[in-house]
Amino acid sequence: MSYNQSDQYGGYGGNPYGGEYSSANPYVSGNQGLGAPVPLDHQTSNYSQTSSYSQPGATPQNTLAAPPAMPAVMSNSDFLSRVDGVRKQIASLTSQVSAIAAAHQRAISSPDSAASSQVEQLVAETQALNTQIKDQIKFLETDAARSGGNATKDSQIRNLKTQFKNQLQEYRNEEEQYKKRYQEQIARQYRIVNPDATEEEVREAAEANWGDEGVFQTALKSNRSAAATSVLGAVRARHNDIQKIEQTMLQLNQLFEDLAEQVIVQEAAVAAAQDQTQHVVEDTENANVQLTKGVEHARRARKLKWWCFFIVLIIIAILAIVLGVVFGTKKS
Repeated sequence: MSYNQSDQYGGYGGNPYGGEYSSANPYVSGNQGLGAPVPLDHQTSNYSQTSSYSQPGATPQNTLAAPPAMPAVMSNSDFLSRVDGVRKQIASLTSQVSAIAAAHQRAISSPDSAASSQVEQLVAETQALNTQIKDQIKFLETDAARSGGNATKDSQIRNLKTQFKNQLQEYRNEEEQYKKRYQEQIARQYRIVNPDATEEEVREAAEANWGDEGVFQTALKSNRSAAATSVLGAVRARHNDIQKIEQTMLQLNQLFEDLAEQVIVQEAAVAAAQDQTQHVVEDTENANVQLTKGVEHARRARKLKWWCFFIVLIIIAILAIVLGVVFGTKKS
């Protein structure tokens, strides 16, 4: 995906920079129809704590209502309403990724530190948004699991997670591409300072830890001019940008792992429900078998009673006839 074609992000189109970022910021869209927005506490988030981009006050305003701590299962209508809110946040994420791409491009094209600061702010906001979306999906997935095989909810969760994963992958691809471009820029700048450097030395320079003062001073040995010092300072700045990209990549990988874990948790719950259902079916079948046997035994018992009754009647009749004949003979 090219960063110079921001129209690929659907309806967001155009570069959100150039003094108009505040108007294009997807975090100021207000209420999304899911109740009064309650900001997520990103200072305590597992993802926000480790982010090298975190800045005070960089909390986005476009938030969903915090998932209510309620044991009851949501109705399909409420569930779909919340799903729609998450989809809107994923659309905002698309716009944020486009904005980050444009900011990266400006950082590469300009030595001004303001562009790098803008990248940091956008990444911090985007990571907070990612955490919100992940938490909302986790909440909805838990509700779907408690619903016991609700086909509507299960289908919505699958679609929602696929959309989110696709956008996260898009974001990861962007970061990987700009990490490579930052490394290429470091290589070009290193050649300016050391024009006689071999390809191997240039490659090592692109991958070196320029935050280490020893590496920086070693590079200056062959050229201690003011221009060389300035160029190597820019190299160090690019290295810092690469480190931040690597931190973002780690956070994205963690998000993918969390989403995969949610699938495992849900499948385990569904499997347990299916096992319980199977046990109920088996118990019912066994009960039907026992009931059938009981009915057969009852029928046989009734037949036996009737046979006994008829035998007794026959015996009584025979006795009556015999006694009648005996007493009749005596009288004669």
